[in-house]
Parts: sequence; structure tokens; C-alpha cells
Amino acid sequence: MKNNLKKLCLSAVMLALVFVVTRFIQIPIPLGYFNVGNSVILLFCLILDDGYGIAASALGSALADLVSYPVYTVPTLIIKALMPWLFIVLNKKFRDKKPAAIISMAISTLIPLFGYTLTGGIIYKNIVAGFAQFPGLFLEYVANLIIFAALFAPVSKINKLNK
Repeated sequence: MKNNLKKLCLSAVMLALVFVVTRFIQIPIPLGYFNVGNSVILLFCLILDDGYGIAASALGSALADLVSYPVYTVPTLIIKALMPWLFIVLNKKFRDKKPAAIISMAISTLIPLFGYTLTGGIIYKNIVAGFAQFPGLFLEYVANLIIFAALFAPVSKINKLNK
């Protein structure tokens, strides 16, 4: 019971932080915006590596889109649930190993990179339009990798103290 309450509280903090970072730290790109929410999501998933982390990721991101780009709300809910799920699956095999976590992050964040490109093509009924956002999404991908790599060690230490 105590552990579930702790996870619920951490999930609420994670959801709020993902929302704030995604909603208020935005750089416009064609058909959307660039943000660093993915690094926040996956750093938190080092601590909440279960359904709580996945739900908080998806809901925090979807709420940010609901107030910024509502047409992306449902796709974001799906994309931002799949991304942390894949990260958690890949990372569980290599717990606390920075290179493996970075590789897990690099692989799992391909989901939003290509997911939003495809989503843009579907929403605007033109795959070329979807690819218009790809350069911005790729820069977002690289920026999130750098932030994740830089903050991995401190978050891992917090996680060790938390257990």
C-alpha cells in the first residue's frame, strides 16, 4: 500500500512536470513544436519503470497538446505511451548502465520522431507535409538525447537512494 501511494505521488509529479516542460518550453517547427519533454519522460522512467511511468508520460504529454495543438492529442497519447514502454522494456535488461540506457533512449525516441512525421502526413492528408516537420523533430531527438545523457547519472543516484 505504501509503495503504491509513493508511485501514485511520483506519477502525479511526473505528469505535472512533463506537462509544464512540454507546454511551456516550446520552439515552433512546421506543423507543431520542438520540446524537451522526451528527456524528462525517460529520465522519470528510470525511477517509475512501470505502468505508472507510462501513464504519467502519455497523459502529461497529451494534456500539453490538448492546450497547444489539440489535433495531436490522441496521437500523442498513443506515441507517448509506446515510447516509454519500449524504453522500459529495453532498459530493464541493463539497469544502471549509462551506455545501454542511452541506446534504449535513442531507440525508443524513434517512435515520436517517425510517429509525428506519419501523424502530420495523416492529419494534413499529405505525407510531404508530414516530412516538413522531420528536420525539427530530428533536432528535438538529438537535444533530448543530449539532455538525457547529461542527467542520467544524477537521476540514477536519486533512484538508488529511493530504493
